[in-house]
Amino acid sequence: MRSPFHSEPEAFRFVLLLTLALVPVVLAAALGPTWLALVVLAVVLGALAVRAAQLRMRKLRGLEQPVKMAPPHMGSAEERRVLVVANDTLSDEALLSEVERLASVPHTHVLVLVPALISPSARLTGAVDGLLDQARVRLKAALDRVGPDVVVAGEISEADPLEAIEDTFATFVPDEVIVSTRCERPASGLEPGLAGLVRERFAVPVRHIVSEPGSAAREPDRDTEARYRHEFGDAAARKFGLKALAGAGIVAAVLMSMVALVQSSERNEARAAAQAAEQIAALPPVANVVDLKVIPEGKLGPEGEKHDEFTTTEFAVRAGQPQELRIDNTDEVPHSITAPEAGVNIVVMPGVHTYTLLVSHPGRFLWFCTFRCDEWAMEHPGYMSGYITVS
Repeated sequence: MRSPFHSEPEAFRFVLLLTLALVPVVLAAALGPTWLALVVLAVVLGALAVRAAQLRMRKLRGLEQPVKMAPPHMGSAEERRVLVVANDTLSDEALLSEVERLASVPHTHVLVLVPALISPSARLTGAVDGLLDQARVRLKAALDRVGPDVVVAGEISEADPLEAIEDTFATFVPDEVIVSTRCERPASGLEPGLAGLVRERFAVPVRHIVSEPGSAAREPDRDTEARYRHEFGDAAARKFGLKALAGAGIVAAVLMSMVALVQSSERNEARAAAQAAEQIAALPPVANVVDLKVIPEGKLGPEGEKHDEFTTTEFAVRAGQPQELRIDNTDEVPHSITAPEAGVNIVVMPGVHTYTLLVSHPGRFLWFCTFRCDEWAMEHPGYMSGYITVS
């Protein structure tokens, strides 16, 4: 596999372009609503995708020539390495005769590479093993027919044919490449334009053997090779264009759904905040200061006896907002307003003092006096016990 960055300048340009593309997205996310950042991201990704598609289309149509790779010669000066790339033509007698002839030449090493031609749908569905088995069967049958007197190596690959050839250049390092195809690409064969792609990519001699069952093999002339290259480029460009359009539609649909979800969430949050504000506005007003007294034996109970009392036992406060209580404790001992669940424990000393009642969370909480005074009153709201209602 080739690296996507052929040089340090290309890697630097990629990093610089990525940084410049992220700047407007970050600014939109920091200064605007979330949906705006998504829209800016979609625009940036769209612009990058369009540019990448333009470059890819130019490459597929042959308008941009790749840099040729010139692999170094391996072995001694008389040693020669030949790579034969074939798939559905492996059973052709003309190709096998040429492979046998090359392998019988002294100091010549021949490698037969069989790309399995695995389609994206086969990779997606996991139907890869069957195609690899077919390639193995074809390779074994071809090597068996070459004959026992010559040595020919064989290899199959599940990569794209051009990528498989590039990988082989990194290991086998051929001095010559032979590409065998049909005149027109069948359903499960190599593209006739593959030889032209290899010739453009590598600085080694490339032979293209074209054969059909029942006819002699031949090497196409320059005009035929140009036609193959043109037809292959147009077909690949159309296929890539359709994939790019489908991908753009899917990405646009996803981004539109995300924007709609974000806007819906923001509207729901705004609606919830407005409803909460309305509920708070509808609550009864809270007094700035509540005045009350503690009176020993100040309130008649249901049984006819007098009991200790707080003159106010129901307190209405707002969560997180302090409420002042001015309490006149007319008794000689301290009392308290204690609500454990609300986190409240106010010790009321004899005399007139001001205390702060503060509860952090809403609810209705029971409070009572913890100082032993009037046990009956301590257990009955309205006397030395009551409720704190927090809104």
